[in-house]
Amino acid sequence: MKIHESSDPLTVTRSNIPLSVFTDVNLGEAQFRDVNLAGSRFDDINFTGARISNVNLTNVDIRDCNIDGLRIDGHLVSDLIKAHGQKA
Repeated sequence: MKIHESSDPLTVTRSNIPLSVFTDVNLGEAQFRDVNLAGSRFDDINFTGARISNVNLTNVDIRDCNIDGLRIDGHLVSDLIKAHGQKA
């Protein structure tokens, strides 16, 4: 299925849509619940102000990112990196 230049809210429930591609899409204020993103790739994504909770981050690789204000369990990630003697 292809959705092109739509501006209507979309609700997808109990669906199996692996290998889907989202390009130049505004998902601002979208909600994701009980979603499997295992093996997914995110490139050039704006997560400003996003809240992520109750997630499995096993083997997640984050690189080349702006981490200003990024907190994990209330701790600034930049402070945690500095505490381990690495450049933030």
